[in-house]
Amino acid sequence: MNFFKAFGIYTVTGFATKAISFLLLPFFTHYLSQSDYGLITIFSNAFFLLAPLMSMGIGETFTVEYQGFQHREMQTFVSTSILVPVVGLPVMMAIVWIFHHELTSLTGLSESILYLICLLNFFNFFCDYLFSILRNQRRPVFFGIMAVIKTTLELSLAIYFIGFCHDGYIGRVKSIFLNILIISLVGIVFLVRNRLIIFNFSKKWLLLILKRGFPAIPLFFMSFTMYNCDTFMVNYFYGPAKAGLYGLAGQFAFILTVITTAFVTPFYPFLYENLMNGNRSKVASVVMRYVLFLTAVLAGLAVLTPVMFRFFISPKFHPALYYLLLLLAGQYFYSLYLILVGLIYYKRHNHIYYFICPLVILFTIGTDYTLLHIVKVNQYAITSALGYFFCLILVAAIYQKYIRRGFKLYFKRNLKVAPTIENNEYVN
Repeated sequence: MNFFKAFGIYTVTGFATKAISFLLLPFFTHYLSQSDYGLITIFSNAFFLLAPLMSMGIGETFTVEYQGFQHREMQTFVSTSILVPVVGLPVMMAIVWIFHHELTSLTGLSESILYLICLLNFFNFFCDYLFSILRNQRRPVFFGIMAVIKTTLELSLAIYFIGFCHDGYIGRVKSIFLNILIISLVGIVFLVRNRLIIFNFSKKWLLLILKRGFPAIPLFFMSFTMYNCDTFMVNYFYGPAKAGLYGLAGQFAFILTVITTAFVTPFYPFLYENLMNGNRSKVASVVMRYVLFLTAVLAGLAVLTPVMFRFFISPKFHPALYYLLLLLAGQYFYSLYLILVGLIYYKRHNHIYYFICPLVILFTIGTDYTLLHIVKVNQYAITSALGYFFCLILVAAIYQKYIRRGFKLYFKRNLKVAPTIENNEYVN
């Protein structure tokens, strides 16, 4: 399928699922207090916080290797990769058991909820695998249908538990758990029916998964620091009500991430295939058009979001606008960084995370500490934007020659001038 057609389908799907969520924001802000919304934000962040430890970057490794897979190799890869969540689940639960007092104090979540988060990540592994396979099989329509079903089911359950059962934030937790459980069962059935689980384990694939996955551990800590640290600190120092306001602003900033996800879903397979075939100018053209589009979306969100707040969001949540612009900036920088991530995986440079991640973590925490008593809650939004920007700059500095060559290829192609750069120069 044509890349832009696939991108269009993924974009429509992303906006459809996000639109369903946004249509229910008036419902959530009416039935939930600021504190309830804050606890939901903390729960969601804690859930996504542990996901990299459970997945070990298997989805990215699967995508990189997919072009060279024979069916038998794919079977052994999938079967071997399932060892990771099977071993990871008891390890994560043991960590919660050992540090439950500290984790409860930090997050404000009960010990039982923390164990539930471990189970959620286990089941979510199979959800992600389903979507990863559909993406690489170039089946965006099926992908989109499953994504819409997943979102619709989750939010329908949320309406039932919050609106009819009056369960508060626990109702949202129930809806997320039941939804992921159901979709994960669909994913397991999909893997079995396609004979991708054959209980044939490969030492070769296990070593590759661990080799590529271990850099995901520092990446996990970096992602936590950039994406979650600010919300956890707001909750810890200022309480769940402030975290609720901060989380709602983050929901609007997350629109950029929805668009980025819609882009990178077909882009990574497209990138690997075209770099292998020498179509570097085609890659550069797609990336430049996307960056221009993303910049226009950023400007549009900055203008339109205050209007949406005025007409659709409960007035008690309007102070969330205070953090919006900085959180939007952070997600914009993160979106640009994700483009370069494809090059990291293609070049098999996963080891650079051992260098990048400690620097980003130290920078983010240092900025947090420096600004702590200067600008109060808003400093976390500043740190969020600066952390994402610093991460982008580090990766861009490492791949600066490829970025420069990409610009040259793009302008030469659009000016209809014959390229003077050799094809293999872009990736060597």
